[in-house]
Amino acid sequence: MDEWTDKYNPFNSWKALTQGDHFEAILAGKPMPPVVVNFDLTNDCNYNCRFCMYGGRERADKTGETFRQGNASLPKGYALTLPKLWKEWGVKAECVAGGGEPTLHPDCLDHIIESNKQGIDVGLVTNGYLVNSEWYESLQDCKFVGFSMDAGNKEDYSRTKGVGKDHFDKVISNIKGLADTKKRLNTHLQIGYKYLLDEENYKSIYEGAAIAKSIGANQFQFRPAISPNYKFFAKRKDEINNQIISAQENLEDKDFKVMGVTHKFNPDFSKKHNFDKCRATQLTSTWCADGKVYMCSDTRGNPWSYLLDHYPNPQKVIDYWGSPEHQEKVSKIDFKKNCDRCTMAPHNEFFEQVYVKDKMMRNLI
Repeated sequence: MDEWTDKYNPFNSWKALTQGDHFEAILAGKPMPPVVVNFDLTNDCNYNCRFCMYGGRERADKTGETFRQGNASLPKGYALTLPKLWKEWGVKAECVAGGGEPTLHPDCLDHIIESNKQGIDVGLVTNGYLVNSEWYESLQDCKFVGFSMDAGNKEDYSRTKGVGKDHFDKVISNIKGLADTKKRLNTHLQIGYKYLLDEENYKSIYEGAAIAKSIGANQFQFRPAISPNYKFFAKRKDEINNQIISAQENLEDKDFKVMGVTHKFNPDFSKKHNFDKCRATQLTSTWCADGKVYMCSDTRGNPWSYLLDHYPNPQKVIDYWGSPEHQEKVSKIDFKKNCDRCTMAPHNEFFEQVYVKDKMMRNLI
């Protein structure tokens, strides 16, 4: 099974190599501003997804399992001050996610509008329940909006997401409304139907892909949910793969693609750490709703991953970035013991295989 049929796509981690100056600066001990900021407005959520990393799922480092307790949210108005600061610092992009559900925060849409105004590439990940007609036009300037659907029918959706079956139809309607607006305005927004695979939803993968195409989504993105029960994939591998292959063969066209990130996992979907040292946290920065900055989006809530507070003085982060204290914390990352899946695993491989060992002989283009 191929994870995609077109290698020039947003899920291909090789795109990180276009940021070669950042890789070289990190290896020289002088990291540049992060390429992308992962930004959480709130830890509050209106869903109860069974595989949420903050909702009771077992994690490698259990200190992060209670991260969302208290439902922290940033003070109203604060998020609107950040895009200009980030742009002047040198940040190129931002992923608005969570944490919790970002659209629950009163500043969410205005923050996205301001980030787009500042020339920052914006991606939004949402369960989509509140993304109604008031949002459709304003989101068209984003690079992508990814809807966390994780099911292909009402029954699977309800079991997987911890909400009523009626939520499924409402979110499907919201996605279609956003897609219809994109078509009317002829924008470049990419709309994604995101699908985390687990024991409760693996039977409706093809259904989900077919729905995604029918309502105007551009991408159906699948990957395994992080779970200590990942071994179930070995038992259901053929059934899962057959649905994905069928979706690629029967549904794909120039406007719709079925794509995964299987290169970030071992063949059995267990976590993949094919590198000796974690450096890639310095390519990104994770600003959370509790006012803290963590080294990685996968390690929110783990004390060893905490860098400093961004609220109420975000300038402190800029002053701290690349400091000896920052470098020391990065050097002490014990990813084999403390980390679950590594979103940045390919990037860490690139550091070692492309830049340190020069296996691609990168200057001989």
